Amino acid sequence: MATSTSSSPAPLPLAPPPPPRSRLSFPAPPPPPPPATTTTAATHGTAPRLRLLPHAADPRAAHAVAAKSSAAARLANAVMCGYIRAGRLTDAVEVFDRMTTRDAASYSALISGHARLGSPVSAAAALFRSMRLAGLAPTEYTLVGLLTACIRRGNPRLGTQVHALAAKGRYSGGSLLVANALLGMYVKCGRLEDALRMFDGMEERDVSSWNTVLSGLVELGRYEEAFELFGDMRTADVAVDRFSLSALLTAATEGFSLPLGAAVHALSLKSGLEVDLSVGNALIGFYAEHGDSVEDVVGVFQRMPVKDVISWTGLLNGYMEFGLVDKALGVFDRMPERNFVTYNAVLTGFCQNKEGVRVSFARKAGLQGLGLFRQMLENGLEMSDVTMTGVLNACAIAADRKMSEQVHTFVIKCGCGSSPWIDAALIDMCVKCGRSGDARMLFQHWRHQESFHIAWSSLLLSSVRDGEYEKALSTFLQMFRSSDIQFIDAFLLTTALGVCGALGFTELGKQMHVLAAKSGLLRACGVGNAIVSMYGKCGQLENAVTFFQRMPHRDLVSWNALITAHLLHRQGDEIWDIWSQMERLAIKPDSVTFLLIISACSCTDSDSADASMELFRCMSSKYNTEPAMEHFAAVVYVLGCWGHFDEAEQFIASMPFKPGALVWRSLLESCSKQSNMTLRRRAMSHLLALEPQDPSTYVLASNLYSESAKWHCSENTRLEMREKGIHKIPARSWTFYDNAIHSFFARDRSHPQSKDIYAGLDVLTLECIKAGYEPDTTFVLHDVEEYQKRHFLMYHSAKLAATYGLLMAGSGKIIRVVKNIRMCGDCHSFLEHASAATGKEISVRDSNGFHVFRAGICSCRE
Repeated sequence: MATSTSSSPAPLPLAPPPPPRSRLSFPAPPPPPPPATTTTAATHGTAPRLRLLPHAADPRAAHAVAAKSSAAARLANAVMCGYIRAGRLTDAVEVFDRMTTRDAASYSALISGHARLGSPVSAAAALFRSMRLAGLAPTEYTLVGLLTACIRRGNPRLGTQVHALAAKGRYSGGSLLVANALLGMYVKCGRLEDALRMFDGMEERDVSSWNTVLSGLVELGRYEEAFELFGDMRTADVAVDRFSLSALLTAATEGFSLPLGAAVHALSLKSGLEVDLSVGNALIGFYAEHGDSVEDVVGVFQRMPVKDVISWTGLLNGYMEFGLVDKALGVFDRMPERNFVTYNAVLTGFCQNKEGVRVSFARKAGLQGLGLFRQMLENGLEMSDVTMTGVLNACAIAADRKMSEQVHTFVIKCGCGSSPWIDAALIDMCVKCGRSGDARMLFQHWRHQESFHIAWSSLLLSSVRDGEYEKALSTFLQMFRSSDIQFIDAFLLTTALGVCGALGFTELGKQMHVLAAKSGLLRACGVGNAIVSMYGKCGQLENAVTFFQRMPHRDLVSWNALITAHLLHRQGDEIWDIWSQMERLAIKPDSVTFLLIISACSCTDSDSADASMELFRCMSSKYNTEPAMEHFAAVVYVLGCWGHFDEAEQFIASMPFKPGALVWRSLLESCSKQSNMTLRRRAMSHLLALEPQDPSTYVLASNLYSESAKWHCSENTRLEMREKGIHKIPARSWTFYDNAIHSFFARDRSHPQSKDIYAGLDVLTLECIKAGYEPDTTFVLHDVEEYQKRHFLMYHSAKLAATYGLLMAGSGKIIRVVKNIRMCGDCHSFLEHASAATGKEISVRDSNGFHVFRAGICSCRE
């Protein structure tokens, strides 16, 4: 073992160093605490125990007896110890101050009391100086008390002085109690090399000596040395305890060593320590990271006789690590206690188990903000907390990972961390720049109550962005109810409304609206904008318009939210009316406004391709807004939707920069609407070249081959996806009943009422066929028999969700369904006939917007 060259007390008479340590293979969890070193002096020989059987539970009773006794010093020492054990340091000090005669045990007891109960190191040091002035020699308990104070307060300077005194009095070599306390002091004060030198020279060691050094090596990430030391420990025939095994399991977990962890597990079984709480928690953490299956985690958990919040959180995390999100949430629901680590595990698990797509429309503005920050640095201007928060927000808007890492490094180097608002902005930046792991690591060390809700909201938005809407909402509600936060502010309410809108959860959105009204937050423009957006995304267009008209204050975001609501309902002409109103009111549009207005040209009653081109051209000339890739893609989509494919290709060729994947994807989607197979193939080849790792690109390519009956090519594409570990985002639909979300996948039978749903769907299908519905098997993109295609087609997720809604809805109720991808043509046809057969209104929101089916007609007019 390497030794330190740093300064230390005078050399002590030490035994020869032990033989070289052998290498071993083992693993470990949280580093154990240092060995207990605060034994009260008065109970070790110098002061006999006070025999007060009836009064032992109350130090005051013992105090009264001691006051009447002639053995004042010894009995007073015992009373002091009683007060200290009860945590009543002030009473212990009062007893000490009134003592007429004091011995070494008196001082040692009070020094230990100050150390144990968290007093400043100066209090213990002052007592020690008084003891020396009184001519009393320190005992080993005196030194242990001083060293405990150094450990608790991290004072290596006083600790080395105590070491020198111990060496002079031959305590460190001759007293195992003092030697172990010195080891603990050096380890906890970050001077491991001094601890190693001390350890190598100890004449006697016990298991606490080994554990202290072992935990120090693990804390510093020196895992191989920890296992070498453990080999020496076994060679010395020292029996392991729970601290030894916990430290080794931490080393195995962090050091990515499955064989070593399995070996430590075997040792814990052999020694009977597997059932210990700390060892069991460490084993759960180890198998969650390195186990062959989740059963390894579950097995350890079930064998533990006692479990705490760490045990339950470890089990939850294990399910998340193995992709079993539903079971992890089941564990979450059953947990008797939760802490913030628990919620982080859930949120992290959502992100780990779902791929998400994020598009930033304000990237240019973010880059401009970063450019301004660069200028400030070059000009040597002063950086305040407000400046740093602004640059972090700009970086979040730009959504550039590499740049965010550079800004993060700058914040740390300039010492601007630990501010509530800077730390909150750091988490938000990490989330929006694809650094969710860094954001959660910051959140695990959160200590700012005033900005906790902002950090929490950022992590919640991360889950929403990854598509886990209902689970994110469930976590949000449970965390809010169980937290100590007794308020809800505009920021948090805006986040909650955004989640309701993403889910299309109208009832909960209305409850949030009422909460905003009762709390007086409707005056906040941001909350009002979120309410408009929520109603628009939940299909309540009239409510969105009404609320917008009643808003006392509106900004550009308000208008953009209103336009988005109309765009989701494909009301292009109404959007042009809103645009005309904005021009009359001299409201200056931004890049998001232009993107929405251009996109609206694809859903007007008449061909608006020329209008979209004219608007695109005047962006920079009239409104001083440079078009970005999103705007080019929107124009391409509009041109394709109206069948102007030649103009679309010419427009792409004239772009001032290389067309991105978004442009080719827009062309591909518009070609699909017009069935232009030749151009679709050309757009797909460009898309595959630009996004070879995007799962949706592979799915589009596979579907394109299937539509052309090139089954072999389609299967090869899907095989390539599997070989590269690329997973398709499964189609999913959900509906709402009894204030709960009911989610379905294709051919899903997991719902408790699946038998009724399937029976109802079969009956409804027969009624629709009688009314003229003909299943279109061209939408089944698999090379199977015709009867199998019909079976696949009948149980798509949208049909299952709509059927459940029809079964549960009362008279006059609208059936509301949300689908995470675009609805297929056969489901569209089926729901048209279903609305006519049942007389019910069915609203479906897919990735393109709303389809409202009434009496056999859809609002989208496609």
